[in-house]
Amino acid sequence: MKSWLIVRADEEEQLAMAATSGAGVVVADCGYAASDRKKEEARMAARDWLSSHRQQVLAQGKFERWARISPIHDPAWRADLEVVMQAGPDGLLLPECSGPDQLQQLAAEIYEVEQRNGVAHGATRIVPQVGTRAGDAMRIRAFAEESHPRLAGLTWDSRALARSLGARRTRDGRGVFTDAMQQVRASVLLTAHARGVMAIESAHAVSKDVEGAENAAKAARADGFTGMMARNPAHLAAINKAFEPTGDELADAQAIVATFASNPGQESVAHKGQRIGAPELARARRLLGQEDAPGMSTLQEARPIV
Repeated sequence: MKSWLIVRADEEEQLAMAATSGAGVVVADCGYAASDRKKEEARMAARDWLSSHRQQVLAQGKFERWARISPIHDPAWRADLEVVMQAGPDGLLLPECSGPDQLQQLAAEIYEVEQRNGVAHGATRIVPQVGTRAGDAMRIRAFAEESHPRLAGLTWDSRALARSLGARRTRDGRGVFTDAMQQVRASVLLTAHARGVMAIESAHAVSKDVEGAENAAKAARADGFTGMMARNPAHLAAINKAFEPTGDELADAQAIVATFASNPGQESVAHKGQRIGAPELARARRLLGQEDAPGMSTLQEARPIV
């Protein structure tokens, strides 16, 4: 799940091409529309697209189908959820998430909707987009302190953060993130690793800047992110290339998994002169395509998912 392509659900042509874009995850976005009529059209379009690609994905496993719903502060989010869940998406992107309480609120609603739509219990994962507002940015670390079994990863949105701050830029003249952007980015990265979930870089803010997106993807991978968002399919090749694991990384991941398998029940093991635990095992398994149930420690029994 290296590359995540977000496509507006009302952009029929772009959404149709998303299935062959090379994205690891395609996110049908119905959480942007302004009027009630546009919101209804967007959620229906997202549902239809998710449904039309359901069997293809199950059969071929080429990409995951996710939906981006309205933020919790928008009353439309429940209607979005009700409609897109009819298509059984693999997960939901929750924009402008202020903290774990909103994650829990969405998870509780998903539990009920899964039952009504015959979706396997606990199958729907959640990735919150965090730190969009100044106050929310101060609470990102709370996700490291409160675990939830549906939490699959954390991401952020540099453009949305800039808008909320009234900032005119996300990067300086050298192409480096400005101070506020760097703080949120670092918080997302550290919190995700502390929780043992995916750390997903923000989409490059300038959609037409392919070279900038390539540099951003390389920097994100070098800094420890596990994937990156995109809003332009032209950015996907660079993202996929940047996040392709090296032979040494794959070998190390295989060694970590094998060491834990040889020491069943152990919360930590020795590896290359240091003790490693659940976060390192989860990261190794993700690298090898052996993801566990969302948010569940590989060293613990599964808890009921709500």
